[in-house]
Amino acid sequence: MLEVGTGRGHMAVVLAKNGFKLVSIDLDRKAQNAAKLKLKSLKLDKFVLLKIMNAERLKYKDNSFDYVISVNFIHHAKNPVKCLKEMIRVAKNKLIIADLNKQGEKVMEKVHALDGHKHEASKLSLLGVKEYLEKTGLVVKVYKDVCQTLIVAKKGAIK
Repeated sequence: MLEVGTGRGHMAVVLAKNGFKLVSIDLDRKAQNAAKLKLKSLKLDKFVLLKIMNAERLKYKDNSFDYVISVNFIHHAKNPVKCLKEMIRVAKNKLIIADLNKQGEKVMEKVHALDGHKHEASKLSLLGVKEYLEKTGLVVKVYKDVCQTLIVAKKGAIK
C-alpha cells in the first residue's frame, strides 16, 4: 500500500495498527519526522517505510501497489491532477481518497484562524476529482460524511 501525504502520520499509525505494511510519502520533512517519532514510540515503525517524495513524480513502476490511499492531501496539492495521474499509474487495484468537503473546509478555516493562519483551499473540487477519475476509466463510488468525502476508485472494474 502507498499512502500519499504522510503528514504527521495519523493514517499511517491506524493502518500499521491494523497490520498493514505501507510506504508513506510526503515532501514535508518536519511532519514526516513527527510521524517517524510517533510510529517508533508505538513500535509500529517496522510496518511503515517513510519517504520524502513529490506526489507529482512518484518513483515507482506502474501498478506497484495494490492500493493507494490519500487522506486530506488533495487540497494541499499544488497540481492535484498530476498527483491523481501518478496515483492512478502506481495503483494496481484501488485508489482511496478522503478529503475535506465544503463543510470540512469551513471548519478548518476557523481552526486555522485561531492560530492566525489561513487554510489553503483546494485547487480541484472533490467533484472534479471524481470526474477526473471516471474520465480515466475507473469505477468510482463516493461516500459523504459531515466534513469529509471519501472517494473509492477501482481499476479494471466493469460498470
